[in-house]
Amino acid sequence: MRLQLILIILFTGVSIGQEADSVLKQTFPVSKKINHRPPMPFFEGRPYYLELFSDLPENRLESITLFFKTDQSMDYREIPLDYYRGRYRFKYDPVIYPGKELTYFFVAIVKGSGSYASPVDENGKLVPMVIEPMDPIKYYERITPK
Repeated sequence: MRLQLILIILFTGVSIGQEADSVLKQTFPVSKKINHRPPMPFFEGRPYYLELFSDLPENRLESITLFFKTDQSMDYREIPLDYYRGRYRFKYDPVIYPGKELTYFFVAIVKGSGSYASPVDENGKLVPMVIEPMDPIKYYERITPK
């Protein structure tokens, strides 16, 4: 079952690249309607939840989607997110999606009202989040007082 899911995700990622490219060219409202804070610190080899919080009424949402890729994948993968305990989330697992760099962004589509994205700059252009997982030992050596 897990192998089938991985194969479906891999094969659907090929056709989704064009859609992500068109989303990256759009302008979105600069708004706090959706909010994301990246997990920090982001250690290599460990799974993390990428979470999005929304002030948009759930019954007005058509979808909230995560677009992500690693430096080892050519196209963005598109993952629809489900509501879970006050947030929308996706579990990123580096074993399933290997790479030394993770690039991602979120898009929320509201029924009859347009869309929102995160993160965006002051002009409403998408600025995908880029995270390079770090070695936990080096991280703690760096922040520990001597």
